[in-house]
Amino acid sequence: MGEKIGILGAGGWGITLTRLLEKKGYRIILWEPIETALSILQKERENPNYFPGFKIPEDVAITGSIKEVVQKSDVIIITVRSTFFKKTVRQLKRFYEGQPILIGTKGLELSTGENMSEVLLNELRDNIPFGVLSGPTIAKEIAGGMPSAAVVATYRKSTGILFQKILNCEILRIYTGKDVKGVEIGGAFKNVIAIGAGIIDGLGLGINTKSAYLTRGLNEMIKIGTKLGGKERTFRGLSGIGDLITTSFSKFSRNRSFGEAIIKVGKERYLKECKMVIEGLFATKAFYRLSKKIDIELPITESIYRIIYSNSQPEKEIEKLMTRKPKEE
Repeated sequence: MGEKIGILGAGGWGITLTRLLEKKGYRIILWEPIETALSILQKERENPNYFPGFKIPEDVAITGSIKEVVQKSDVIIITVRSTFFKKTVRQLKRFYEGQPILIGTKGLELSTGENMSEVLLNELRDNIPFGVLSGPTIAKEIAGGMPSAAVVATYRKSTGILFQKILNCEILRIYTGKDVKGVEIGGAFKNVIAIGAGIIDGLGLGINTKSAYLTRGLNEMIKIGTKLGGKERTFRGLSGIGDLITTSFSKFSRNRSFGEAIIKVGKERYLKECKMVIEGLFATKAFYRLSKKIDIELPITESIYRIIYSNSQPEKEIEKLMTRKPKEE
């Protein structure tokens, strides 16, 4: 099973997985819902605006019909941005035939605070075979052949083994696990912390500052993640600290770059000129709301929220964090 794979979403991660899996011999059908983008992809065989330089193999079918993707696929991988995830699943639902689904989208549903898997199960049904993929996986690096590792979390062992078999290759080592919630929370929360890492870079505060900040950021990830049902061990693994380090240091990280741009060019100007979706914007608001709902203190998250949504000065927020009464480490 799994010889024919449908990939929903032709952004950087969708194209990266397309190239990876086509090279392994799978037959891929790639879905792009926006007509102008679809036309460019079909003509140029690449995404020149968001992911230039990475060609889509000629054997890959590119379509705007989600019906075609679902009906021709043994396995479905969803890589659309989190804000478009629910809409995509609702379109998928009309034609869904029970295939295993792999969620490659990281983030939370802003209006509800739900993980992507919760959205999927609410829209489809509780007993479908699915998994979530996360880890230190900057798309450009993997598409360029640089090795990394990731984890697929599933409730069914057989589903995890299936996705591991499909994805595992010489440049991407796949581990399996059962902590679906923990893997998803880590993949979403690291975007919040990465924005702050970019602010630190923009201010030129150095490695000591950034290392101390990321350590405390990991603590907040564990704090809210375990409160929401994740396992602490998960946050100390690939989909937690692994993804956090990558997103906080990589020059390709949109969230880190956004944080740096807050200092260097200004938030409004950067968002106006940026063509990419900054997932951390939505994650920050979602986790801030969740922290208030479940009454948990997340000082760094609150500072990032105030910088983004209340135009608080980063220097002022750093002062607040540094003068808080220290607690036992």
